[in-house]
Amino acid sequence: MAIINRKLTELEKAAIYMHVYGGVNDWVQLYAIADGIKDKNDLSINRTTVYKWKNLPKIQSLIETVTREKISLLEAEKNRGFEDGRKSVLDNVSTDVPKHGTSAKYVDYSNPANQSRKLNELINTATDSGEALDALKVIIQTQKADRDAAKAGSVVNAYVPITCNDCPLYQKARKR
Repeated sequence: MAIINRKLTELEKAAIYMHVYGGVNDWVQLYAIADGIKDKNDLSINRTTVYKWKNLPKIQSLIETVTREKISLLEAEKNRGFEDGRKSVLDNVSTDVPKHGTSAKYVDYSNPANQSRKLNELINTATDSGEALDALKVIIQTQKADRDAAKAGSVVNAYVPITCNDCPLYQKARKR
């Protein structure tokens, strides 16, 4: 029996690893694994024996050790994921200084010139022909909309308020 041994057996270690990493919480099954019993429904397994084995200091210390090991592995994996993501972001950041005195951090894409510059850049650097085709479609649609607006002759009139000195009512009042 596993309880008699003062030293941890390989089967006991395997059972605890199944508990911590595999999420097995059936202690009768874990005891059967640790004791080398093939069938967990074997009548020789007593719940009291399972309870005593589970609470042995050697088993409890192994559970704590394996749990700490699992937590440190998960933390290392999470940190590695953050580092990989950070490297990926830093690799995609352009270090080129933009022309015309604009800042490297912000580009105003509401400006049509910046939009067309970005679309041209996307077309030239596209690795997938679908990406290039999509960008070309956007350029063609924009050019068509510009041509249609020019044909329609739609001119937008913007009226700005006049200042007090230029207002006819103000000038009449000033003459009086």
